[in-house]
Amino acid sequence: MPADPRPERPRIIQAAGGIVWRTPERQQLAVIYRDRYELDECCLPKGKLDPGEDWERAAVREVLEETGCEAAIEGFAGLLTYYVGERPKVVLYFEMLAVEDRGFQPSREVREMRWLSPQAALGELAHEAERGVVLRSLAAARARHPMVEHHTDRGD
Repeated sequence: MPADPRPERPRIIQAAGGIVWRTPERQQLAVIYRDRYELDECCLPKGKLDPGEDWERAAVREVLEETGCEAAIEGFAGLLTYYVGERPKVVLYFEMLAVEDRGFQPSREVREMRWLSPQAALGELAHEAERGVVLRSLAAARARHPMVEHHTDRGD
């Protein structure tokens, strides 16, 4: 069989993460702080899928590893696509509710974890695309539960 003449395509990086709410009222969500490239980067918890792992399991595992919280998936929150160098990356985010806080432990990947109000998180998140995922999540929550709006507009 002749060799494929098409150039080799870079493998897609697959990652999963969560918008982790501390309570069903969505008054606080988990954000993490990474020290990357000597920058203090605030982002949502996420990470690469392990071989053979599905998106949901990866999201739950990464949230636990990066925040110290066991969380339950409540639904799909959205996806982001971007490039890391020459490689395309796809990140699926899930709506999650914290079930048990096992205590955050700093690691080589994550320096700090904080529970922030949605307004504070929107001000801290380093990437516009992640802010968009949080805004869409809040809009969906407001459509399902109108009382959520009262908790997200306080700015605390």
